[in-house]
Amino acid sequence: MSAIVLLTNPIDPDETARLREHAQVRVASSMDPQALAEEIRDADVLIVRSPVSAEVLEHAHQLRGIVRHGAGVDIVPVVQATVMGIPVSNTPGANAIAVAEYAVGQMLLLSRRLHMVNALLRSEGWSASRAISDHAAELHGKTVGIIGVGAIGEALARMCHYGFGMSVIGYRRDPSKLPDYVGAASIDDVFQMADFVVLACPLTAETRGLANRRTLGLMKQGTSIINVSRGAVINQSDLVDALAQQKISAALDVFESQPLPDDSPLRTMSNVILSSHVAGITNESMRRISQLCVSQTLDLLAGKLPTPLVNPEVTQRALERMAKLNAPF
Repeated sequence: MSAIVLLTNPIDPDETARLREHAQVRVASSMDPQALAEEIRDADVLIVRSPVSAEVLEHAHQLRGIVRHGAGVDIVPVVQATVMGIPVSNTPGANAIAVAEYAVGQMLLLSRRLHMVNALLRSEGWSASRAISDHAAELHGKTVGIIGVGAIGEALARMCHYGFGMSVIGYRRDPSKLPDYVGAASIDDVFQMADFVVLACPLTAETRGLANRRTLGLMKQGTSIINVSRGAVINQSDLVDALAQQKISAALDVFESQPLPDDSPLRTMSNVILSSHVAGITNESMRRISQLCVSQTLDLLAGKLPTPLVNPEVTQRALERMAKLNAPF
């Protein structure tokens, strides 16, 4: 009887075909917890692109592992998986270039106001469109401050330093791992000194609400904040207040509540650019991530622990769990 791989959402078609050579592939009919709980019962591997709760995972009676289609594991119940002896893997860095390019693109939009130029040209004509460029600025010579200089942050730092001649400062828990062209800075330093503050850190207890009334108040007049991390890294009501003062601008790809509610005040603000959690999504990045996910899934089906392992403390319990399931570990 062939193994069953359950996808919360579709992945790259070519990689889906590769996976079908080794297992039955099913896409969840719904992300409704009750429906997902039923469909996860006989799954051998779960590939995650949408949030899965700990309660749903409790119904996974023969799961060999969870593979996160992406880097952030905040949508995976890692604690519950660890308790159950289920290994969790992810694909850090696979979408780093896509996210970094998105951040650069938003910096260009914010500095050159190209989104506004386009809108005014269509609605008010040539002269009105050209007039707004009097207030445009160049990236060259500006300072970008990156909070979270991991795979994404490093890719962005390279682009900004070598491509645009920008000064780069960054905050990382271990500053010794910063590239030599990134100046080490505290979180407060980043908010105080940068012309562009880019949030590229994972969501943790430490980073939740990191951008708040106090830190946003440190930003200089005319500077911008770009969030490619998680929505909860910013205290959204504090950001709305800061934007209302017209002191700063923002580009946001993620929000405290997703989808962004229809009545969110952010929707009516002219000094914020909004997108629907798309920073890491390109044809190339989706293919890379899917390739890694399928390879990790095949490792699990072949009796190998996947790499990287998000919860390495689960190793022994995973072996014991697989032995009970008569899996090939």
